[in-house]
Amino acid sequence: MLPLEVRHSDALSEAGDAESWKRSVGALCRKNPLMILAASLAFSGPLLELAGRDSGGLHFRGASSSGKTTLLKLAASVWGGPRLISPWHATQNGIEAIAARMNGMLLPLDEMAEISAKALHGAIYMLGNGSGKARMTKDANLAEQAAWKLALISSGEISIRDKLREARLDVMPGHEVRLIDIEADCRDHGVFDWLHGMPDGAQFAQSVQTATRQNYGAVGRQFVRHLFARGIENVSLEVHRDAQKYAATWLGNLTVAPEGQISRVAARFSLIGVAGEMATQFRLTGWEQGEALAAAEAAFFDWCERRLGPKCEAVERYVKPLQDFLSANLNTMPLVGGPHSNGVPPIGWRDASKAYLPLETWAQIFPGMQGTQAAKAMVDLQMLMPGEAGRLARKAPRSIPGPRKRLYTAVVANVMNYTPL
Repeated sequence: MLPLEVRHSDALSEAGDAESWKRSVGALCRKNPLMILAASLAFSGPLLELAGRDSGGLHFRGASSSGKTTLLKLAASVWGGPRLISPWHATQNGIEAIAARMNGMLLPLDEMAEISAKALHGAIYMLGNGSGKARMTKDANLAEQAAWKLALISSGEISIRDKLREARLDVMPGHEVRLIDIEADCRDHGVFDWLHGMPDGAQFAQSVQTATRQNYGAVGRQFVRHLFARGIENVSLEVHRDAQKYAATWLGNLTVAPEGQISRVAARFSLIGVAGEMATQFRLTGWEQGEALAAAEAAFFDWCERRLGPKCEAVERYVKPLQDFLSANLNTMPLVGGPHSNGVPPIGWRDASKAYLPLETWAQIFPGMQGTQAAKAMVDLQMLMPGEAGRLARKAPRSIPGPRKRLYTAVVANVMNYTPL
């Protein structure tokens, strides 16, 4: 077997031209959102540097023979032949050189199950961080580090979370935002929705793979030529503006307050969508305008539903009592730092964005064991600000008179704006 570096160098070639890729490969993506998403991800490689984004991408997870590898071959065909795809287990040797060679393009990695959990843990961070290990030369000088900005596409039958559990490793936020998990076997025909007249998903997958063997490499190079023709500075401003706009719109449509990780995932998907839209504007895909963004938006909300669904289910029974309490009492609570009566302590305090509730008040709203369960569920959805070291209540602001007791600190907007998924 050829070394990985040689395989990738050889695979960065062309067959057919951009127009034949559009007619034979791009056309088969129509009405298939996951195919459009995979191809758009490939087009996003050159935009990462222009948008100031880190390397990263998507992990398509699903059962065997669902079409995951077809998605990798489709994405790889934007930049080169099928030999661009490497097995995950090969990343332990030569991956830095390969990533540097694929700078500004796409790195496809197949069969995550074959890499060890510990090796996967480090590989995702290294690929996402965009630089290799620092090394010394034989004369004790610091050698030049390999560096890259590239899109990643991965496949496997298990998720990153499940793979890391094999070595009793916890999935870190950095893993989930660098390589976003996509459920890839839940469409009508595995990863496919529309078979374009084929009798089944297997034959359609074969037709896609045949088309990618005959047409590859030219469309990615044509995409880069269009970027230069439009002007790199203009493209940079356009990509940054549009990606931010779409991500903000999607986040605004969530029923819960988006935390940092969700915002970063939205930014990843929005850039993928913008890349697919730009390729369509350049007449390279054969798709209708808006299809790439629709595919990216749907994938983002699918990811959010899988991530937030269990948390939302946990909070459902608790949020309405707190909403009712705040609606009835918030405006009568004294302001933090304002005048206070010298009599009975109030049921809580407020400032411009938060309500500070004593433990006694919380127990009235949520009797018995409900109090702890409600607090845990609300912390998970950023309705409640936790204290230090995992505590559910936090120290009172210093401007509240008296000893600094622990209070439940509700983020009012997040509580009141919550609606069920």
